[in-house]
Amino acid sequence: MAGTMNGPARLAHNGAMLAHRFRPGRGPLIVFLPGYMSDMTGTKAVALADWTKGAGQAWLRLDYSGCGASSGDFLDGSIGRWTDDVLALIDHVWPTGPVVLVGSSIGGWIALLAGLRLRDRLAGLVGVAAAPDFTSWGLKIGEADRHRLAEDGFFTRPSDYGEPYRYSRALIDDAPRHLLLDGQIGIKAPVRLLHGMADTAVPWRLSLDIAARIIGDDVQVRLIKDGDHRLSREADLAALIATIGDLV
Repeated sequence: MAGTMNGPARLAHNGAMLAHRFRPGRGPLIVFLPGYMSDMTGTKAVALADWTKGAGQAWLRLDYSGCGASSGDFLDGSIGRWTDDVLALIDHVWPTGPVVLVGSSIGGWIALLAGLRLRDRLAGLVGVAAAPDFTSWGLKIGEADRHRLAEDGFFTRPSDYGEPYRYSRALIDDAPRHLLLDGQIGIKAPVRLLHGMADTAVPWRLSLDIAARIIGDDVQVRLIKDGDHRLSREADLAALIATIGDLV
């Protein structure tokens, strides 16, 4: 795996040093895209790192600019910038050849955008509680939030997973340029969408909406009745690994 034993490799891109871990292997390259304010040390990322190592599969996990071990200011981050980060790292470690994107939550939005730009190189896409257009349906921005955006450059929301979520002016201003649920999504590669029906952060019916909008025919949705937003239990991870294994 690229990088030292004590830390990830880094790529200079757009004013930040992007932390990543790459392991060469057989294609397609599998890329894990974490969720909002998450990083490449999460449960799903580590489980997939272990599985791809045993399978001899080419593998990339990463931190978006301003997140995890990458440099930069989180408040400068946006869906568009983070999508550019992902594509720059893929081009750096795997300049040609097929790619399978695995995106969790907001990482699912980024995966869909990156998949559109990869075009024929996209060999498959897996969404785990994928949350495209979250800023439109998931954030109700009131006057107090707008005041905080003007004064501080961000507002906050409580999080069930640690520190409060911060939503910046850069994110809010950029997001409308990357909305996907107002029309068809031009992906023809196989798509698999996993979603817990006990998810209180992203409604599971969103995965059905995504599936209906993708123009390709090879699209499947798997609903896990007692699954939460994270889908990080052993059985959930096994389902994710089996899903990716079927694609590659």
